[in-house]
Amino acid sequence: MSEKLSKQQIYDRIKATSKDSYILEEMQRLGFWQSGAEPSLSEILIQQETTIQKELNALLAQDKKFQNKEAMLVEMRKARMKAAKERRVETLQKREQLKIEKAQKWKLTQEKEIIYLGDQVSKGLNIQETNAALLDNYNLPVFEDVLALAQSMQIDLKALQYLAYHRSVSKIHHYHTFEVSKKSGGKRKISTPKPKLKELQNWILENILHKIPHTDEAHGFIKKRSIVTNAKPHLEKDIVINIDLKDFFPTITHKRVKGLFHKMGYSEQIATILSLLCTYSEVDEIDLDGVTYYVQSGERKLPQGAPTSPAISNMIVYKMDKKISGLAKKLNFTYTRYADDMTFSTSNENALNVSRLLYFIKKIITSEGFIIHPDKIHIMRNGMQKKVTGVVVNKKLNVDRLQLRKFRAVLHNINQNGWKDQQWGKAIHLINAVEGYINYVAMVNPEKGAQFKKSLVAIISKHGKPEIEKPTPIEKEKLIVPPVLEEPKTIVEDQKPGNWWNIF
Repeated sequence: MSEKLSKQQIYDRIKATSKDSYILEEMQRLGFWQSGAEPSLSEILIQQETTIQKELNALLAQDKKFQNKEAMLVEMRKARMKAAKERRVETLQKREQLKIEKAQKWKLTQEKEIIYLGDQVSKGLNIQETNAALLDNYNLPVFEDVLALAQSMQIDLKALQYLAYHRSVSKIHHYHTFEVSKKSGGKRKISTPKPKLKELQNWILENILHKIPHTDEAHGFIKKRSIVTNAKPHLEKDIVINIDLKDFFPTITHKRVKGLFHKMGYSEQIATILSLLCTYSEVDEIDLDGVTYYVQSGERKLPQGAPTSPAISNMIVYKMDKKISGLAKKLNFTYTRYADDMTFSTSNENALNVSRLLYFIKKIITSEGFIIHPDKIHIMRNGMQKKVTGVVVNKKLNVDRLQLRKFRAVLHNINQNGWKDQQWGKAIHLINAVEGYINYVAMVNPEKGAQFKKSLVAIISKHGKPEIEKPTPIEKEKLIVPPVLEEPKTIVEDQKPGNWWNIF
């Protein structure tokens, strides 16, 4: 038995079709009107009327909507706004997700990569192609990426980035800078790295730079070579020529140092970082509202005072040494170099070639990006005192006689009156200066050096050894002899030029 309809339901059905249609359907349902037989005219008419009524109802409803345009527009706007809002929410969710993914990716990148180290120096940090065969040829360490470099140096990647970062303006500076007096007059600017940076520079020196061979002509900063070995080839020569290079270290820029490491086989990324660790920019100190700012002045270059600078300079001039050596041999001259001091010597019979030598030397030096100091070209002939890096080479290796007399006088005064108010040079601590000069004399002339050592022992026995105040950290850095005046502690022995020339 079918469910009984409510009055409202009956009304809705009549409204949707017609009264006759509803009565017909009910009569068929209740069996009073035979269904399935051939429809009668009245049944057909009722069905047509029902269809027409439905169509009419639909048209009336549509007409009602069109009659109320404002309501229709509001409805359309609501629909559009709803759809737009849903799209906006979806877009925001996608953006937020992308932002999270980007942040996570950036965090992972920062933990493994260095992609920026400041303006004008970051080009090439994304290039990691390494020439492993070339590195292996010189037994140099290979780094797959910057993280491997940091791990080899036993330093955190962020700390490595901090020490290598190139800053135009900063509140920090990684160097102590001060001036020392030159023997020839004027001031020499010394920039010594602070402890952490100095550790990394020493690591680069021991693990990379000391593995590269040097030329036979170079004598500065090389184990078992010194100012004595530099002077000895010019002993008893008739003509000795000294040439100094102007602004030697400052001429070697970050770009050249980066190129040097790259030619060794390192990727541009690693070469850039190594170069930034070994170079610096001079800065101007500006005090503003009680805060000191360091403002970059000029381009990055080799600092005089860094442990890596001497070795790098020897490599940079490798090609120049070879060219000059070839020219010197062709013109019958002996050639040696100690840092920026270049020395040539020959016999009187070859005097006519002096001007030719100087002419071509200037061309070679200029072509290699260096400058001859115009006031420091000295030609010494027979009848004059000939000195090579401070060592007299006339008849035998010796120390300047006038300087020896002055030193003897100082020792005599100390012996007579004690250490107080005595001075040797511009040293902060007299005892260090005296011991240092005696060691220098002993290196050049062992016999005289031994005599001075005896005199010093007698003085200490008589007056004791003067106390030395413990220096502050900055003073301690200043007391370190600049690299141009000291020998390195360790360097690979018995190096031969091999194929190093070819990479240039």
